[in-house]
Amino acid sequence: MDVGMRVAAAAMAILLPLTASCGGSRVATCKQCGRDECKNLAFTIALASGESVDTCCPRCALRYLAEKRPVVTRLAVRGFADARTLDARKALYVEGSDVHACAKRETAPATDERGCCLKAVYDRCEPSLVAFESLGAAESFARDHGGFVRTFDELESERR
Repeated sequence: MDVGMRVAAAAMAILLPLTASCGGSRVATCKQCGRDECKNLAFTIALASGESVDTCCPRCALRYLAEKRPVVTRLAVRGFADARTLDARKALYVEGSDVHACAKRETAPATDERGCCLKAVYDRCEPSLVAFESLGAAESFARDHGGFVRTFDELESERR
């Protein structure tokens, strides 16, 4: 196997598990960014009015909470490892890992002849946030995929 094939195989070995968790299991469309939700990143905000707001990821949920300041009765996030519903306030989050929202951009930013971006493009889902039920699982994931372990309170206090 030549070097190029080995690099491609290594990249697939890393990326496949990260994208496989989204494999066709879309929940809904995010109310913040319009992306299709990935079941292992989805976040639900239950409002006092009885309505709920579904977002594609915890980052979009935090932005919704900071911008709208709704009266909330419950916050639920899907655990990245198994898509189980977790109490969002008790979950632990890895911020800034190599996992990104499932949906691809419909249009790519303009590039020069070398393929470099000509302008910065804002992505409201970055830096990524993925949720875990236990500190051990979050720390293990961060060791393997980068990022920092944070609590919901830490993340929310930065948005105020």
